[in-house]
Amino acid sequence: MGPLILLVEGQNKALSLSPLLAKKDYFFETIHVRRDALAWLEENSSDLVVVDARALRFNAQRFCQTLQEEGNSIPILLIPPAGEKDPQSTATMVLEGDVTPRRFLNRVKRLLPRPDGEMLRAGDLVLDIKHRVVSCRGQQHRLTPKQARLLEVLMRNPGRVLTRAFLMKEVWETSFVGDTRTLEVHVHWLRKAIEDDPSAPTYLLTVRRLGYRFKVPQSDAR
Repeated sequence: MGPLILLVEGQNKALSLSPLLAKKDYFFETIHVRRDALAWLEENSSDLVVVDARALRFNAQRFCQTLQEEGNSIPILLIPPAGEKDPQSTATMVLEGDVTPRRFLNRVKRLLPRPDGEMLRAGDLVLDIKHRVVSCRGQQHRLTPKQARLLEVLMRNPGRVLTRAFLMKEVWETSFVGDTRTLEVHVHWLRKAIEDDPSAPTYLLTVRRLGYRFKVPQSDAR
């Protein structure tokens, strides 16, 4: 059995997130009442709690706080009511704005535990996600959390041009792209870790005016 999700949401079928979880074959339990959700958590071990406050009839912030006060270490994804600005929450992650299927499922995937020792491979390049170690042609480098996350996003999208806005949102969880120097510095560090010649990269390519593209060199792809 895979990870188990507790989905706490209102009874508005038009807003229900159940179909999205079902389509991705996630194991989940849907509960609409605060008391029932707390009782369920006392009897079951969940890997993630999704609290969709858009149609709930109880205070979602207090519910998240209750879970924290009870010493519950389960990650919590909170979706605040539409129009709520800068929600203060004890949730692990808050999904504000439009709750599109892609945005929601991306957050779920990021909060669920990854299998121990999960590796991403691209030719001679190997990323150990859990330990944040990248190996290339016999050389190993330990990465910071943001470096590892950036490299993971790039390696999961080989050949695609990933815009700076996309990468800022995926790695730093921000829509602000007025200053992307942080991204550029992290790309510089990654190139020093994985490229034979960082000034002439073969893996992590710059796409002028757009962003970056991860490419597996032909010699590695054989």
